[in-house]
Amino acid sequence: MPRRKVIPLLDCYTIYVNPALGSSVIPLGSFLNQNPDIDRLVCSAFIFAPPGKTCGFSPTVPRRLLLLRRASTDPAFPDSWELPGGLADEDDPTILHSLAREVSEKTNLQMCRVIREVGADTRWTTEDDNDGNLEEYRWVERSFQIEVVEIPGSASEQVFDPESIAEFLGSIPIHVDPTEHQEHVWAREDDIRKFLNTGEGRQIVPKEQAVKMMQAFALSRAPFWKHGDGV
Repeated sequence: MPRRKVIPLLDCYTIYVNPALGSSVIPLGSFLNQNPDIDRLVCSAFIFAPPGKTCGFSPTVPRRLLLLRRASTDPAFPDSWELPGGLADEDDPTILHSLAREVSEKTNLQMCRVIREVGADTRWTTEDDNDGNLEEYRWVERSFQIEVVEIPGSASEQVFDPESIAEFLGSIPIHVDPTEHQEHVWAREDDIRKFLNTGEGRQIVPKEQAVKMMQAFALSRAPFWKHGDGV
């Protein structure tokens, strides 16, 4: 039976990783060597509150997903909504360390657990001007459902009403960098569905990410690996 992956991070806390995700516990350089058709890797995070699966069955207090709104000065997609995440860096020990770093930089939350990868890779190309020469870069985004230190797993056992869930969400210490994002929201599954069906509501870019969000909501209602599994 495979043993769980345990990643020490910054010598102050530990990230527990689903053993099925062992292929992601590698440096960026190794990942790019294994995927020669990719130049850059983006990692993004699905962070739910409350984190457990039971809350998702409540019609009055549905589970929420953390989204960030890009700055109005963003050159690509101003004012659009997205998952926390960013570019993997060769200075990070592994891809999942890159994810933890980006989550911390974008939200001030500390990743403590990686539950599963969500959806298929999203791929696209860009052209950047390098001293007058256009260079094409091939990108891929990989997305993971995670848990963070600031949202304890015990919250999934609580019974929330509309007032207490608002208080709970407001107590989560999220801080965004105003140069990149202007605000955050805890979105409902119906919010994402409305955008996909009608194009109304919060604009999510790219649209493929909204599809992944719906997949993540569905997966979040299924049983998943726990810390003690695979030991």
